[in-house]
Amino acid sequence: MENIWKNWPEFNQIIKDKKVVFFGVADDWFKKTFQYSNPNLVYIVDNNPTRKSKKYFVNEVNGELDVKSPEVLKNKEKDIYIVITTGAYLSVIPQLESFGLVAGRDFCCTPALNNLKIIADFDNCQTKLLICSSEHPIYSELDKEQDKNSGGGLYIYDLKKREAKKVLAGSFHQIIDLGDKYLILDEKRGGLEVTKDFQITKEFGFEMDSFSHGLTYCPKRKLIFIAKAGLDKVSVYRLAGYEHVTDIILSEKSRRYQKDTHHVNDIWVQGDYLYASMFSHSGNWPNGVYDGGVLEVDLENYENRKILISNAWMPHSVCFIDNELHYLDSMNSILYRGSKKILGEFSGFLRGLAYDGRFYFIGQSESRYFDRLAGIKNYISLSGGFYMFDPISKAGRFYSVPTRQIRNLMIYQS
Repeated sequence: MENIWKNWPEFNQIIKDKKVVFFGVADDWFKKTFQYSNPNLVYIVDNNPTRKSKKYFVNEVNGELDVKSPEVLKNKEKDIYIVITTGAYLSVIPQLESFGLVAGRDFCCTPALNNLKIIADFDNCQTKLLICSSEHPIYSELDKEQDKNSGGGLYIYDLKKREAKKVLAGSFHQIIDLGDKYLILDEKRGGLEVTKDFQITKEFGFEMDSFSHGLTYCPKRKLIFIAKAGLDKVSVYRLAGYEHVTDIILSEKSRRYQKDTHHVNDIWVQGDYLYASMFSHSGNWPNGVYDGGVLEVDLENYENRKILISNAWMPHSVCFIDNELHYLDSMNSILYRGSKKILGEFSGFLRGLAYDGRFYFIGQSESRYFDRLAGIKNYISLSGGFYMFDPISKAGRFYSVPTRQIRNLMIYQS
């Protein structure tokens, strides 16, 4: 299938010194093709019986050309190249292949149709996601059509089938894959060791009023980190036995008050550093000051810290994708790559980020703070689900999930 798609330079090179046949009468696609190319068009083929054996006016240069049955292509000359100029390309490809013709070598789509390729890529995506929802049971009680496949917990979402299946109940914030098992962070139980068939085998790291939001793992040191927003710290545990090692206190203000002043949420380990997204670097988010961003902590010396991102509004989902820092400016509904590059802008409160090598997947929760956006945004989505987003074309789709609060997304390796 990929061989039928060309950009304009590739297309112009492949039709050079060839006689070209357009497959499909479509004035719009003809015009767009001639806008960027100068094919030596000799005739047209079309499956529509009302078109066959008639003339069609192409343009002032080419004039009227014969419209023939596609059957003539069974014995085409070697210097004939076929260009598909119909949106019904999915039915044309097997027809041409049945004639013994090869995609790329003998035919391709006009690059004017390349937007349809992007749509096809969305439609044919085989990715499955693991989705963590932190929704509390009280919200499920409010939903009139509640069932076991809604509310907080862990879901598998199949993009191809557009189906969500709940595999574990809880108030889950973050999940990591350790190869032979998962670790999941539950707000009410702490860290959970979970088998690959989604059975809970151990619990660890829970503290009262910790409101734990973030979970990550350092393979080099075999250490687990849990971000405890309610206590303004990141707790460190050994993977072996889940023994508590120490706490990374975020600031002197944290040490003094031992409550949520910075609101640390998602965390990530890359090499020798821990990265944490938080609402306020100064510890003033309870006072309405949203000087949030991303903090870097040296894992060789926890006191060695740097502010990498600042002035973000309730940021989440710090991570590295293709060795580049990414994060979500949640209230502004923006996906950032690095400190400056805006990859995409959306319409709701964003939490949860994953990438399958082609598409980004961005979680969206029911917004609780839309009054603060009055006069800033003209539309604020209240829908729970996620976006599937192509960073190149900027095309995207939204998929609903039967829960209000999305916290974390991960590509599911079944």
